[in-house]
Amino acid sequence: MACEGCKLCPRECGITREEFQGLCRCKNELEIASYNLHFGEEPPISGINGSGAIFFTGCNMSCVYCQNYPISQLKNAYRKISPIELADIMLSLQEKKAHNINLVTPSHFAHLICEAIDISKTKGLSIPIIYNTSSYDKSETIKYLKNYIDIYIADLKYSDNNLAKQLSGIENYFDVATNAILAMYNTKGLLKIKNGIAEQGVIVRHLILPGYLNNTKNVLKWIDDNIPSVHLSLMSQYFPAYKAFNYKNINRKLNFQEYNYVLSLLDTMQNIDGFIQDF
Repeated sequence: MACEGCKLCPRECGITREEFQGLCRCKNELEIASYNLHFGEEPPISGINGSGAIFFTGCNMSCVYCQNYPISQLKNAYRKISPIELADIMLSLQEKKAHNINLVTPSHFAHLICEAIDISKTKGLSIPIIYNTSSYDKSETIKYLKNYIDIYIADLKYSDNNLAKQLSGIENYFDVATNAILAMYNTKGLLKIKNGIAEQGVIVRHLILPGYLNNTKNVLKWIDDNIPSVHLSLMSQYFPAYKAFNYKNINRKLNFQEYNYVLSLLDTMQNIDGFIQDF
């Protein structure tokens, strides 16, 4: 993996990130917004001690409703770090008793993150490493990460490529994301939990968008048909942010009737386990 004429992610912008920003809004240098213990993830991820979350800036998508837009889209606050510094951050989170290292929006820095992981492991990093992603990743990248990543927290945002284009600026999201998730599932398998804490495997997240329940229906159907017994994390936390107020349907929160409808859909699925977020 390299960034000279960058083809690291499926957008393959071809930009030399040593000199210029790619479509991810980043050059070939690690940028983080923050890191700390995080207690808001799924129960086997946050556990009691918290997940060691590291939030990277930039993103290879452009979601108009992004709830982390100051970091991902506007890059309001960040600092540049080296792979050695990232390795030290991982070790510091382990020293704070984090259950894992949670790499949030890592896709556009995957090559540099691998370098940091190599360094951290020579210094004693032993807790699981999580790749927390939009799933707009190359399946080749996921295969390359086999010996670096233990757990995938993978979004499946859309079943409709037209909707993905409208709301996230990506034309082929469903095709790319499902291939990536299958690669994750094939390399790491179902979620393995020991003493209440995840050690390996895949969690697929889906954020329910108001007004687009057919999108959610088809996402759930694909999961049920293609990755038996996978852990789903169904999220009801949507609220309008960033540019969402300018878009019909997503300029409001999800309502109770919509959420109940999705739960009724979930009851018809045969092969889905996981987590349901309180409304």
